[in-house]
Amino acid sequence: MDSSITKLREKDVEATLNLFYKSMEEIHPNRPPEDIQHFKEGYNSAKLHKRLLSENCVYLVAKEGDKVIGYVFAWITEGVGDIHWFAVDMDYRGRGCGHKLLEKALQEFQSRECHEGRVFIYPQDTSTIRLLEHLGFFQKAYIEEKFFGIDLVLMVKAIAKPLRPIVKRIVLAGEAGQGIKLMAHALASILAKMGKEVAMNVLYDATVRGGEITAELLFSDEKIESPFFEKADLCLELAKSTRRAFPAERHILEASIPEGAAEEKIPFGKEAVEKFGSPIFINMIALGRLLKDIGIPIDKVDFRSSLPGRFLDENVRAIKYGYTYQD
Repeated sequence: MDSSITKLREKDVEATLNLFYKSMEEIHPNRPPEDIQHFKEGYNSAKLHKRLLSENCVYLVAKEGDKVIGYVFAWITEGVGDIHWFAVDMDYRGRGCGHKLLEKALQEFQSRECHEGRVFIYPQDTSTIRLLEHLGFFQKAYIEEKFFGIDLVLMVKAIAKPLRPIVKRIVLAGEAGQGIKLMAHALASILAKMGKEVAMNVLYDATVRGGEITAELLFSDEKIESPFFEKADLCLELAKSTRRAFPAERHILEASIPEGAAEEKIPFGKEAVEKFGSPIFINMIALGRLLKDIGIPIDKVDFRSSLPGRFLDENVRAIKYGYTYQD
């Protein structure tokens, strides 16, 4: 019987989740249970039902009759289709089902005017790498274990030529002690490892305490001609500047800032205190939100080897919390 590829529907969520959890056990056979749980916890029934309502969601299943035998979990962010996870049931491999699933995902990306498809793969998964190469993907970057906690290969497929070079401009603003510089360096490092051209400027007061700090970051697939810009695509402000405004297409403000309009006002400080017991986690929650907003999937990222040992578990949870935060 031939398999059919369809969009994931509510009636197939539980069967798809069972296959996803099974595939996590298979993909990570030598990792401790708490690490495997890290990968599983981003997916449960409530989250999948909610994601299916989003126009950015590309969740597909392969079925043989009424049985779910494969899946793709993908998401579209600003013209890039990110394939987060995909797998085929062990008993149904070798029949071309994985190829059909990925082809359908690429067709969905194209129909939604994506210019690029992207997937992170474990380097030891050579059969999947060959499959992706057959579909036109190429290896763009190799991310070493010391960076994400796991060796990863970034594979990319061009779907359409962008109308103009894609350059993203980000401003991070706040007070000294809020971790603005840490967030900027973390973002720059992640983007550089993904093969992006990156430029960054950090501006801060000479005062030791209470000074303002601003980080300006650009990234692109093309060479960056100038590291300076007048208007950002995204500005995240954890504290209001008393000396300057930050023109941007989109603003995310710390909710406690009394004045100013923004597309989003998020209580980063309040959430840090209520969920993690201290305002020091404001930067990790904000970092998670930034990773989400610029389309960096963290499903395969193990932050444990790249964060300070102190408050390690809380920092990891804060990043994930910011990534999935919804008011």
